[in-house]
Amino acid sequence: MNESQTSIRLKGLALRGLLLVLALLLLSPSNPGSMVARASSPETGQGELGLLIKNVKSGEGFSGDFVQTLGAPGTTGNHSEGSLVYRAPGLMILHYSDPPGQWLKLEGNRMALYVPQNRQVLLKTIKKHRIPETPAILLASIPDIAKWFFVRPEGSGTEKKGERISIVLIPRHPDPHLAQARLTLLKGEGILTDLLFMEQNGTHLSIHLKKFRILSHVPARDLEVSVPKGTTAAEVPGAF
Repeated sequence: MNESQTSIRLKGLALRGLLLVLALLLLSPSNPGSMVARASSPETGQGELGLLIKNVKSGEGFSGDFVQTLGAPGTTGNHSEGSLVYRAPGLMILHYSDPPGQWLKLEGNRMALYVPQNRQVLLKTIKKHRIPETPAILLASIPDIAKWFFVRPEGSGTEKKGERISIVLIPRHPDPHLAQARLTLLKGEGILTDLLFMEQNGTHLSIHLKKFRILSHVPARDLEVSVPKGTTAAEVPGAF
């Protein structure tokens, strides 16, 4: 696997984690019986998700800064950071400040990743899997979202407003990539702060969100990307 293919695979893993965030932002489990409690009650988890979903649906999109760490077993991990903006239904842009100049654009089931050191844009069509992995596929699958995940709240049950509370997502059916994911929110505020994405092969992807805010309007200029003259493009076959 060459450097470009490795880069798009790493970003593809990160993208799946971010799209799981979208799944929970846009949709709530419709079946209370799918909630399995630890210390926190099922109503607590469902209520916190409801606040987050209500916040997101009140605007045209959202934005924020992120710090991302992707680590395979036995490694220290690959770190990157930047900013993201999302506009419904299904357009997301990630601008990376580290590594500088890199960007990723997702529109429906098409992904483009600009790799500045190669002056190349890698293009990818994302195939539909059991768990939705693009906003377009996700939005087209709204009626079935509760069939894919068990949702389990975690915590002492005594957290105060503004304190962190976690919610675990477990696929109802075996998935070739995802073992489970964990969302962290600020209780009573509907603000998402962290996502931990755990793959079957032991890879862990953590995303810390900062300055997460709902946008009543997403300007077109915030969704624009550019490349220098002489940049080439290549279609990347196969799965992530």
